[in-house]
Amino acid sequence: MNRYLLLAKFLGALFCLTSCDSKSELTEKKHDPSKPVMLTSFYPNEGGARDKILLDGENFGTDPSKINVYFNRAKASVIAASGNRIYAIVPRLPGDNPSISVVVNGDSVVYNDPFIYHIQAQVSTVTGNGQKNFKPGVLSEAEVYGKYLELDAEGNIFMSWRDGGTPATFGVARINERQNIVTPLIESVATGRILYANGLTVDRATGMLTVAHESVKEVIFTFDPREAWYPRQRNVKYSTADYNSIVAADLYKNFVTFCPYDGYLYTRYRDGKIAKIHPETLEATIVHQGPYGSQYGQAINPAKPWLLYITLHSNATPTEFKQGISVLDLRDPNGTGGFKRLNAPGGRGFKDGPIADALFNYPKDIKFDNSGNMFVADYGNHCIRMVSADNIVTTVAGQPGTPGYKDGGPVESQFNQPWGVAVNEQGDIYIADWSNARIRKLVIE
Repeated sequence: MNRYLLLAKFLGALFCLTSCDSKSELTEKKHDPSKPVMLTSFYPNEGGARDKILLDGENFGTDPSKINVYFNRAKASVIAASGNRIYAIVPRLPGDNPSISVVVNGDSVVYNDPFIYHIQAQVSTVTGNGQKNFKPGVLSEAEVYGKYLELDAEGNIFMSWRDGGTPATFGVARINERQNIVTPLIESVATGRILYANGLTVDRATGMLTVAHESVKEVIFTFDPREAWYPRQRNVKYSTADYNSIVAADLYKNFVTFCPYDGYLYTRYRDGKIAKIHPETLEATIVHQGPYGSQYGQAINPAKPWLLYITLHSNATPTEFKQGISVLDLRDPNGTGGFKRLNAPGGRGFKDGPIADALFNYPKDIKFDNSGNMFVADYGNHCIRMVSADNIVTTVAGQPGTPGYKDGGPVESQFNQPWGVAVNEQGDIYIADWSNARIRKLVIE
């Protein structure tokens, strides 16, 4: 059956759903709580986000507000119902081959067959031309060599960089697609650097941008949008014992992350110490001693904002934490769960599937969308990976093991050592494509 006949069939079924039932028939098809909800079939059996789907069965009722439909744990939009049919919209990124469940008045039932979900993605270039320098200006003329990214709720992309110029420069910049501009917020040369910036964090409720100075253990910088992001140096206040416990040789703190669960900032030093910082008083406390190692990613899961995720590099000890994704429960950081690795041990590699079996190759920056899907800049594999909310790892863009530069769909797109990622409120992913010296955008439907 060709696509036009399929579309005609769907539209015909939808017309009957919304128009064919008389008022009396709709009354008769109200949900009967004394009878079970029954499922028979759904159509189509495969598709992507925002596709329309018809779910057939019995005893659904006719009030869409009282019907919930889930693809795995991702909630679909229910548009209409006629007692024995539901018209819904497929949600974004539900995970591999999701099961469809229908919940009416507490009665939850699941279709026997899974839905075959197809990721529909498109990669484009936002700014940068391959020159490994920093030069502000309009998007088409700017040069970027960004490492880490973050976004606020207003669509501003914040980028930290260390460029390849002579002399090399370091700094933080703001990129705005709508305003067509790349502009520095703070900048210095290697010989007299003010801020050696890596990971960035934004409190999306206030817009406050915070950056950790990598090589001065008590210094952070804040950029307040109410002050046009004017940089302010702020010194974290540790007790004498906590301050002295941070070994000078391993004082490097690559990241600071805002946690909406308790309102604190969290940072980690190379010696494995994790500290919480009050964002206003700047009083800080060491709350956990974890494994040693350089760090290349840190993020909070907004769906479970008490979980702090961290990627460690090849110098991590014990060796079980090398090149992996680990997590710490901030509700009880020294509890029995502790600091634990999520993906398979064994160092670098490439493997999709359940996270317990998955392998990465120098995983760098990590960020989450609002549904709890994690996106990973898989630097050594030259691709963008996703860990779904139900802990399934898939490759969403790029060609694993094949570096290059190419925009387009998920199969043909190419990256070269992607380093930073950030996700906006709509779920669009921005990538600091480091060796291509560009900022790229991945839109997943």
